[in-house]
Amino acid sequence: MLELETEVRRATTADAQALSGLSATLFPLGCPANTKPEDLAEYIRRELTTERFRAFLEDHRHVILAASVSNKLAGYAFIARVSAPPHMQLSAGLELRKFYIDAAYHGRGVANALMKEVLAIAANEREGALWLSVFSGNERAISFYKKWGFRIAGTQDFVVGADCQQDYLMQRGPATNTKDNQQCK
Repeated sequence: MLELETEVRRATTADAQALSGLSATLFPLGCPANTKPEDLAEYIRRELTTERFRAFLEDHRHVILAASVSNKLAGYAFIARVSAPPHMQLSAGLELRKFYIDAAYHGRGVANALMKEVLAIAANEREGALWLSVFSGNERAISFYKKWGFRIAGTQDFVVGADCQQDYLMQRGPATNTKDNQQCK
């Protein structure tokens, strides 16, 4: 497929509504197929609102990069300046909290352009180390992250409503010892 010309820029509070809308559309695609619709709806209603995005954008500990094609939001990356979970024992102080690309732009170079900018930010902070969590059944995302140098460093539970899902913790940067942190039964 032809790669698209992608503009990547820091999002502003004016982007909050568009980021919320894209998140609400794409979040279910990264979850297990059997996640109950009411659990998805509750998570989206609570976590992916315009107000939450506006607050993130106003907080200096967060950076949201917006990727656009022909002035249309095609994806975004949410980077948080937070420590990795204690059980990971990692030096990474940057979390790639969300990395969403609209399905219409998959395979068109948008994700690569966005990841280059994410890694540029990581290179300027915290020794370039970066961590993320991804649903363990999301093979497409896991493959993409591995292509960019991330490796599985452990697991953790991720709760959506009443549904407890297992996520992989992935890291790019200095290696240290890790272990799993599973609490859902």
